[in-house]
Amino acid sequence: MSNKLSVAYLSPGWPLAAYPNGIVTYIQNIISGFDEQVISTIMTTKLESGYLDDSVIDLSQLSKNNSYFMRALLRGGANKYIEKKNIDYKFSLSNQSVIKAVNSLDKTLHILELEETFGRAQYLIKKIAPPLVTRLHGPWFIHGPIMKLDRNTNYQDRVASEGEGILVSQGVTAPSLNVLNKVREFYGCLLPEAKVIPNPILPVSKENQWQYDPKLNQTILVVGRFDLHKGGDLGVDAFRIIASKNKEVELLFVGPDRGVIVNNQSYNFFEYVDYFIPESSIKERIKFLGHCNAHEIAKLRKKSTITVMCSRYDNFPMSLLEAVATGSPVVVTAVGGMTEIIINDFNGLLAEPESPESIADNILQLLDNPEKMKFLSRNAIKDSQERFSPEIVAKQTEMYYRSIITTK
Repeated sequence: MSNKLSVAYLSPGWPLAAYPNGIVTYIQNIISGFDEQVISTIMTTKLESGYLDDSVIDLSQLSKNNSYFMRALLRGGANKYIEKKNIDYKFSLSNQSVIKAVNSLDKTLHILELEETFGRAQYLIKKIAPPLVTRLHGPWFIHGPIMKLDRNTNYQDRVASEGEGILVSQGVTAPSLNVLNKVREFYGCLLPEAKVIPNPILPVSKENQWQYDPKLNQTILVVGRFDLHKGGDLGVDAFRIIASKNKEVELLFVGPDRGVIVNNQSYNFFEYVDYFIPESSIKERIKFLGHCNAHEIAKLRKKSTITVMCSRYDNFPMSLLEAVATGSPVVVTAVGGMTEIIINDFNGLLAEPESPESIADNILQLLDNPEKMKFLSRNAIKDSQERFSPEIVAKQTEMYYRSIITTK
């Protein structure tokens, strides 16, 4: 009897090169760590045009000609249910496509892993045979209020749906203990079967690792969206403090500009800098690069003096894992799962949450101490390989999957 495990992942897009996203990165990294005992299948509604791989299922193709499903639901009196739960047409078709995909596989599927978003598990649980494992990438009850979206009409419905999806899942995994405990407390559930398994990160070759070079101009690299969630405004505020004391350091900001709301006023990146940094001598040292691909960001991490993340909350961000794997000296706010990645004064520095002053103080300490930066860099690379390598994380994941099958 074969002991091989067949696992499918619902991915927001595929492949990673076409859809750079934290969840897609997680899936790519975890499947790279499995040995021949685990067979992986990717199911996605967004597949790069022309991409061919027998292990990838394009759900958008299966959703075509699926309108009969919605008509059947409506005839059955489900229209009020759909309206109540705020499930839109495309989401319902997507769920049906997943059911079709699972039923069309020519092999037995042992586990289907999906994210918690919109509580998809509650709609699939009675329709497919394989156990569902929900991975807590970013529950909306945490992120909605940070983004000031908790007054939106669909906020409560989405939060409730996600809770129901988590509760009915046969398995739950979380990258950080922090997010798992927040879910337990918010929804008032024990989730005894839940398991904390970190996100995996690929090791970085020695030639692509960070190296201190005193000949390079000092640069602070901020990687993340310019929005309230990722604390882009905090990064800009901290740089103003730093730049008033260090007359040469530059700020490189990488990420999409989603804008921030301050005192009920909306600002994009350039508007924020123009309004909140009056000093022209500081403004001219700020460079906004917008969206960059993974290769471009890797080159920036290697050459930048320090990498900074100023999030108001983060679960277990891939961008931080990539920075520590590179050996870039990092300063991050002590929030969420970032405190489970960074051990203060060992592989990085932790700043006080929502404090530009604390962020700036930690950065200034490192800028004046090359030996400290080298110390943090060495530890970060070694620690990343020991805790977060795909092979190590994949083995933990496989063991958990098998435990779910055994107890089903």
